[in-house]
Amino acid sequence: MKPLWILCAALLLLSRSVVLCSAQEPRPAKSGEEQKVILYSVMTAPDMQRIIERFRKKYPSLDVESYRSSGERLIQRIVTEIRAGRYLADVYIISGLQMWLLKEEGHLLPYLSPQREGVGKSFKDEAGYWTGFFYNLEVIGYNTKLAAPYELPKRWEDLLDQRWKGRMALESEDIPWFTSVLQIMGEDQGKQFARRLAKQQLQIRTGHTLISQLLAAGEVALAPTVRVNAAESLKRKGASLDWTVIEPLAPNPPISVAMAKSGPHPNSARLFIDFILSREGQTIVREVNRNPTRLDVEQPVPRASKVKLFEMNWERVTKNYSRYVREFNEIFGQAH
Repeated sequence: MKPLWILCAALLLLSRSVVLCSAQEPRPAKSGEEQKVILYSVMTAPDMQRIIERFRKKYPSLDVESYRSSGERLIQRIVTEIRAGRYLADVYIISGLQMWLLKEEGHLLPYLSPQREGVGKSFKDEAGYWTGFFYNLEVIGYNTKLAAPYELPKRWEDLLDQRWKGRMALESEDIPWFTSVLQIMGEDQGKQFARRLAKQQLQIRTGHTLISQLLAAGEVALAPTVRVNAAESLKRKGASLDWTVIEPLAPNPPISVAMAKSGPHPNSARLFIDFILSREGQTIVREVNRNPTRLDVEQPVPRASKVKLFEMNWERVTKNYSRYVREFNEIFGQAH
């Protein structure tokens, strides 16, 4: 299986061009120019446009250029540009693990936005290099026609029951979930659990959206990493799908925002970061059905807001990520 995130070694090798929202290349700013802010983002173009429109109402004199791609390709582009001495982006909006890699490589500028005070402690670093913008919460999804409420797992070890053999699906790049299991259970016990789970004849599929669709269609009975917003959306459309949790539940690494080191528009970058971390900006996050990181903004799924969360040590994950990728592939690669 191909891992979701290509780390430092791949950054040295890959330099393919990125498919961006605009065909036009960003231009370096003239000295002292602060008439725009340039964003590199993994957020979908329609959702980012909602945020940009509200930001422009607040700051009508600022132009906003947004370039969207997958996290892997954005990382490739950022590193390629920096090595060429081209500092084009002002703000990065990218997955936490990838953001932490940029920090380790020295490509971020710390900024302690005053709006960070409203953000949950587990969604920001103390030095101000990154702040969580929104996050995904992955729950245990199940098909209500194939799994009765009394059968549902109450602890992770319940997934090893024979009743689930051949009836579950796991995403092919569920490294964050794997690392959360290792932290919750302890590494030795967690790996032992993962090896036993891999013997349950799992369907290993690529894409959380696909797994949710398979679950709704009844092709599998249960999946441990269904995104709660996707599950709720399918439920509203009449799918035979619901979800449960095993607490404490570790959220995914947040999609984070950070200032690019040597970006051409640092003042505009600070304004944009302040805005999307403000209560107004985080309310937009909720409106587009994503989980805001501010504690004073309601989650889009009220039931999910009551889930007890596990505070992950993501720094440990980052430092050992290549090992976790290798171990996940060794364990679940045989499950195909």
